[in-house]
Amino acid sequence: MIASGGAGKLEHFYDAVVKGGAQIVLAASVFHFRTLSIRQVKEYLRGKGIPVIL
Repeated sequence: MIASGGAGKLEHFYDAVVKGGAQIVLAASVFHFRTLSIRQVKEYLRGKGIPVIL
């Protein structure tokens, strides 16, 4: 499953994987407007035990 859109905080990415069962998450606005960086999201997820490629 792919989760797309609606993420505004780091927790939203985690919830998409854990609660929503997404295997892939993507977003645009938080990266475009530099609210979050891709690296920041990946490091957060990795710290929560979600396997990601850094």
